[in-house]
Amino acid sequence: MELSASFQIYSYGPPARGVDIERLREVYADIPAGYLDMVTQMTDVVLLWNRRGELRVWDPDHVIAMDQAYGVSTRIPGAMPYADNGGGQLLVHGAGAEGLATYLVDAGSLFLDDDAPFVAPDLAALLKTGLGADIVFLSDEVPEDEAGGPEAPR
Repeated sequence: MELSASFQIYSYGPPARGVDIERLREVYADIPAGYLDMVTQMTDVVLLWNRRGELRVWDPDHVIAMDQAYGVSTRIPGAMPYADNGGGQLLVHGAGAEGLATYLVDAGSLFLDDDAPFVAPDLAALLKTGLGADIVFLSDEVPEDEAGGPEAPR
């Protein structure tokens, strides 16, 4: 998993199990590039960007559970929610105004229309280039003494 120097992994859990990844593949036809690379190394990843936080990338089971809880793929056919920014907004990979890509949607307004900002083509592009990070990471800067999370495998 390649990360821009602007990103910092704040916390993470163990790699996803093969059975969980297969279940995810059965449910979603379009999984964003970079997602499987990440979860085969670590799950429940919390990222900071320029010490601003946060982006919580869900493990495969959480993706399915959050989709069911919010009804994302019911309201946006074929879409896969896979992360949130802790501010009531979800990263959703689906067909929107810019085509198949990752968009930021409010949990209470699940539409990939003009109100859903394009973030990046996929998770890999977001993490490698920082494209769309200014849209996703809206919280205040995390103080230096609180920003030092664990060193993650690369």
